[in-house]
Amino acid sequence: MDRKLVKTGIPGLDEILAGGLPRRRCILLHGGPGSGKTTLAIQFLYTGAVEFDEPGIFVTLSESPEEIRQNMIVFGWDLAKLEEQKKLMILDARPVTLTEEGYISPTEALFKGEVIPFSHVTRLIREKIADMEARRLALDSVTVLTTQYENPFYVRQGMLGLIQALTLTNCTSVLLSEAFGGAENSQIEWVIVPGVVVLYYTRKGEVMVRAIQVLKMRGLKHSEEIHHMEITSNGIVVHPEERAEI
Repeated sequence: MDRKLVKTGIPGLDEILAGGLPRRRCILLHGGPGSGKTTLAIQFLYTGAVEFDEPGIFVTLSESPEEIRQNMIVFGWDLAKLEEQKKLMILDARPVTLTEEGYISPTEALFKGEVIPFSHVTRLIREKIADMEARRLALDSVTVLTTQYENPFYVRQGMLGLIQALTLTNCTSVLLSEAFGGAENSQIEWVIVPGVVVLYYTRKGEVMVRAIQVLKMRGLKHSEEIHHMEITSNGIVVHPEERAEI
């Protein structure tokens, strides 16, 4: 089994991860609104493309590709340029779209008529990975994906299939997951992934505090502490030497 690590390139993160993320594994990135999940995921892809020559794919199920491009300009990340260079792809897999007439319409080609949930999306993602020989992938978010279906048993089957399919590619994948009622509220995807990283965004006194914790990472001796994290003008910075109290 290949245990080579993939450096995220995010300042301080690799240090608390014991070197990086396990190659060709799916890692869950869990946190509430505003905790920095999307920023961290894009930074993982951007750094991979620019610093390590590893093409990446960002699968969006919520924001439009243009919104994502505009939002990341604040950090100096020109995603459109990377797309032109075939180093990045923003894959629009939103479950609903807006028609030319202004009506909300479900994306039936991706979410209907499946024996097991996520089959169509999984096939599309694997095709794009092969087309651009991608090495990194981020999916935002599995929460949007799982809420398209009612039966928990089939959702679990779909998640197992998605993770298995991604693990068989050459990609190291980060799957974003929304926290509702606190980041400690786990969901079914926590159990079936080898790694979970939790982002916190909580009120302390008169200010909001950001923090990060590697909750589990099978096969690695990672930090178990909750570390201070901030979002700067250049992106996310993790402070391994600073323990956060949340």
